[in-house]
Amino acid sequence: MKRSAEDAAKTRLALLEAALMAFEAKGWRGATFEHVAERAGVTRGALHHHFRSKASLLTESLDWGWSEYGQRLLSASDDPSDTAWLQRLLADYITLLRTDDRFRALAYTTVLVAPQVLDSSEKKNDALDAWRERIATVLASSERSPVTAQTTAGLILVLLQGLTVTAVTRPRDLPPAKELDDVTEALVNGLLS
Repeated sequence: MKRSAEDAAKTRLALLEAALMAFEAKGWRGATFEHVAERAGVTRGALHHHFRSKASLLTESLDWGWSEYGQRLLSASDDPSDTAWLQRLLADYITLLRTDDRFRALAYTTVLVAPQVLDSSEKKNDALDAWRERIATVLASSERSPVTAQTTAGLILVLLQGLTVTAVTRPRDLPPAKELDDVTEALVNGLLS
């Protein structure tokens, strides 16, 4: 029985999600093709059909995850204010790290699994450059800071990367939900003043 393109796309998505969760739960060695396939509810053959190797599965799951969350986090806001947009970005990012299992798995896999396996950071740098450009574009509309929008966007990326590492290594150090608005307001005011 031939599967439709829609079915194949759903299977691929299930495999990417399962891979991130498996890499977080089992690490590089423990996240076998059998484990990922079982977690996705497909056969090992289906997994091999979509991905030639575990390294390609890792790379594509990271690319997909950061692209998926990037679209959500960096989307246009109803409030055109750079301050409000940036506060929302930081608050949403921290909230996802605290509450979204798939986002935490993406963070864990990025921080602890990928460096063991992947040689090239070119794709990661390209993705970070895209985030930086999006942030700089929003900030360039006001240029209130004596620091350029590009430099400020770079600092925001440093902050986001630090939050990602913190979520993986010391999650209790993330700002608590009840203080999130105050924390993000203080961060943004500091960055933009």
